[in-house]
Amino acid sequence: MEDRSPGQRGAGDNRADAALDALARAEQAADLAETRLREAIEAMPHGVVFLDAEGRYILWNRQYAETYHRSADLFHVGAKLADTLRQGVERGDYPEAIGREEDWFTERLSLLDNPGERHEQLLADGRCIMIEERKTADGGTIGLRVDITEMKAREESFRLLFDSNPVPLLVYDPVEECIRSANAAAAEHFGYSARELTGMAAERLFATDEWPDARRLLASSCSDKDRFWRQIARDWSEIESVLFTRQSVLDGRLATIVSVFDVTERRKAEARIAHMAKHDELTGLANRAHCREGLQEMLSGLRGVDNGGGTVAIAMIDLDNFKQINDSYGHHVGDIVLAEAARRMRALVPKQGALLCRLGGDEFAVVCQAKTHEKIDLIARSIITVMAEPFTVAGTTLHIGATIGVAMAPQDGTDANHLLRYADLALYCAKSEKRGTLRRFEPEMDAAAQEKARMENDLRRAVRQGELIVHYQPLIDLPTAEIVGYEALLRWNHPERGMLYPDSFIPLAEEIGMIDVIGQYVLQAACREAASWPGAIKLAVNASPLQFRGGNLLNIILQALAMSGLEPSRLEIEITEAVLMDRSPAIAGLLESIRKLGVGISMDDFGTGYSSLSYLLSYPFTKIKIDKSFIMGLREPNSKAVVSAIIGLGQSLGMMVTAEGIEEPEHMEYLRGIGCGQGQGYLIGRAIPSDQLPHEEERRRDVA
Repeated sequence: MEDRSPGQRGAGDNRADAALDALARAEQAADLAETRLREAIEAMPHGVVFLDAEGRYILWNRQYAETYHRSADLFHVGAKLADTLRQGVERGDYPEAIGREEDWFTERLSLLDNPGERHEQLLADGRCIMIEERKTADGGTIGLRVDITEMKAREESFRLLFDSNPVPLLVYDPVEECIRSANAAAAEHFGYSARELTGMAAERLFATDEWPDARRLLASSCSDKDRFWRQIARDWSEIESVLFTRQSVLDGRLATIVSVFDVTERRKAEARIAHMAKHDELTGLANRAHCREGLQEMLSGLRGVDNGGGTVAIAMIDLDNFKQINDSYGHHVGDIVLAEAARRMRALVPKQGALLCRLGGDEFAVVCQAKTHEKIDLIARSIITVMAEPFTVAGTTLHIGATIGVAMAPQDGTDANHLLRYADLALYCAKSEKRGTLRRFEPEMDAAAQEKARMENDLRRAVRQGELIVHYQPLIDLPTAEIVGYEALLRWNHPERGMLYPDSFIPLAEEIGMIDVIGQYVLQAACREAASWPGAIKLAVNASPLQFRGGNLLNIILQALAMSGLEPSRLEIEITEAVLMDRSPAIAGLLESIRKLGVGISMDDFGTGYSSLSYLLSYPFTKIKIDKSFIMGLREPNSKAVVSAIIGLGQSLGMMVTAEGIEEPEHMEYLRGIGCGQGQGYLIGRAIPSDQLPHEEERRRDVA
């Protein structure tokens, strides 16, 4: 070999040096990569382990060692995982292996050799570890260990609350759109078993048209208590529910927890309440509020579009003679009649474009859309016809009727309140004229109603301000022409209309419920005045039928007598046949009580009624007053015969007979000639204020 000096190196040497340098750099790079890998896996919050193809430890991080701290002394490079597992089993590190060590060991190695699905491992210190392993290209294994102890505890708490919760709960998978699990309450709610619900497509639990919205709801967190969902139970019945949803992660997967609140019964109750708020309980018809709404809705349609000459009508219907049935047979029979009346009317009212209502008591209404007026007329007249047909209740035949008032839009206006009032006015006019008829609204009716309203206000003011005064018309003893008494007659000194007679305002007072107040004033004022009259001059005061029905008349009489000091025998109460028509035991008892006080009772307007003779025998009358119509017709033989018969009847029964309306001298002479006891009329004297009575003028002359 040839010797070479150190400075003389060959090309081969340079290549060797380069190779050595490359190897050194590769080793440095590998060391750096390993260092960085170690740093990376040490930074991970979970345990990480690398095994070679033989299952030997290559690399693991501190978190892995801490996870298996009871076996960490066994971990070193080259040690086999299978050996550490076996020693761990012997030490009792894996409680799931106790009693089945070999089976557990075999199963664990199988999972290691064939990794794929995640699995869980329970350690002796109570922790639960989730294991996920993957094979590398060289046959090795990378393993991940995640401590899921807290998550399992939360899941267990959730499961405990979930399973035993009385509220139906579902776990929904928004990816698969199916039910992952259901608690017992949910199973009962829908009629399935919990097993049947698990894996079921959620769409099956919703009404078909609800699913698109439900699908969006189930993929979100929502707490809308005002949204009601129609769900389908196993038996295909429909359930109304409120759904609260909350998204969460269960078993490492996105899920929606669904709380189901059954509001079916509540909604039914609300529907019943809503129905009751708009319908009459007895007949099931629309009530007054619903009637107004229906009328308003039809009027809105009338105004909103070209109706082609159409109309909207409101017909007010009042059942005639119904009160007598209620009073005579009781409310139970009255209710049966009302229900049957509603049934008959319902058969006549179209189901489209019309609404039949019961407004209250015996008052009904029909709201109707029509192209012509004839439609509502036909309905109304048909109702009048069927209401006139007999009603049979428990074998008893009853008769009522119907009177109807109609208002129409747009002819009478388009305001619902005005039309209701106009129909009521038309009904009032129809009832005043002839029952069992139909009247349409006319503007004059409104004018009359306005006048009546003004009169009512004036009358209330008159009572407050003392505009009502009592005048007195004399009654004389016909044989001697001496004054034996006075009838108290009310007058109203109206500031604008002048002196008004009772027939112009007493009916109104009865209608608006003021007759008791006015009657009490008249009785007290007249008794107070009569107490100052000389001798045995008597006082006659008229009583309204409504005062008798009110039940307070006896107390008013007692109070007036006590306050005035007037002897009861000097007071007479005049009544008409209208008081007695009901033949009420209460009224009979009241008349007996009044008579027992010593107060006289007069039958006024005798001869104009239907049962006057029977009344005279049934009630304690002390006087008969012949109606003035007979006196004014004394030129007629028939009138003379009636007057003579009444006088003879009174004498036979021991009752005083008074003739009213004596305006001609020949009338007085005739009455004297046939033995009439007393007389009253313009010929004898008109009604005058108390300070103009003859004895008052005489007293003033004596004082002067």
